[in-house]
Amino acid sequence: MIQKYSGAGNKFIMINNLNENYTQYKKTILELTSEENNNDIDGVIFLEKSLASDFKMNYFNKDGTGDALCGNGLRCTMKYINDNFISSKEELKIEAVNKIYYCKRSADERISVLFPSPSMVKTNFKLKVHFQEWWELLNCSYVECGSPHIVIFIEEIEKPKVSHLDEVNITEWGRNIRMHKDLMPEGANVNFVKVISKEKGEIEIRSYERGVEGETLACGTGAISSALIFYMLRSQVNPVEVLTRSGEYLTVEFIIEEKKLLGINFTGKAERYK
Repeated sequence: MIQKYSGAGNKFIMINNLNENYTQYKKTILELTSEENNNDIDGVIFLEKSLASDFKMNYFNKDGTGDALCGNGLRCTMKYINDNFISSKEELKIEAVNKIYYCKRSADERISVLFPSPSMVKTNFKLKVHFQEWWELLNCSYVECGSPHIVIFIEEIEKPKVSHLDEVNITEWGRNIRMHKDLMPEGANVNFVKVISKEKGEIEIRSYERGVEGETLACGTGAISSALIFYMLRSQVNPVEVLTRSGEYLTVEFIIEEKKLLGINFTGKAERYK
């Protein structure tokens, strides 16, 4: 059962592999993503059995690389399971990259995923980057929340000055940072952030993803990372509303007790498309 799903514009091919019919992952992925009507696909998800939870999400980027978390993919996996009557439960535990994520479908059909606190956060460090004909020391932050992410506020870009996300050369600038020598060998996804409202806790992002090697219309772990850095450095508003390139909003809510981050609820829509 192969279907297409979108999580806020982040697009996936979903495959039911509960019977373990698919074993040559990379071959299957490259064949599917090379088809003309799949040019917009960002990744492929195999739904599989899990010994530790209800199901397993085995996610791969469109180039066949895997072993990375996909937040929007988790929401689409939950929706795929419900839509195809594999399970009708409104709450499921889904394994991904050797961790368990609690997924919940609400009455308005939005799906929430509970994330643990990031394993690493580093704020306000410099990367020497080349955007146009100049080099500059760019202020960056880093979050590891299942996938590594660089977060950059566009008002801190000096050469050239940037006032709107449309002015970001996402392909070139994203690639330059994603492949930066200081981030290798793993590299990182890259998120450019514009603050819409500090008071309301609203930001807008554009994301360059590893494995896709280009911009995606939404990135779940990128939204979480950007919201967290915004919360830490710009505004203590909780939750944070994140406007993605698709025009859809993702909600990132921090679970905090006694000034300690215990977890993150990540909520948005997921839907099947043709």
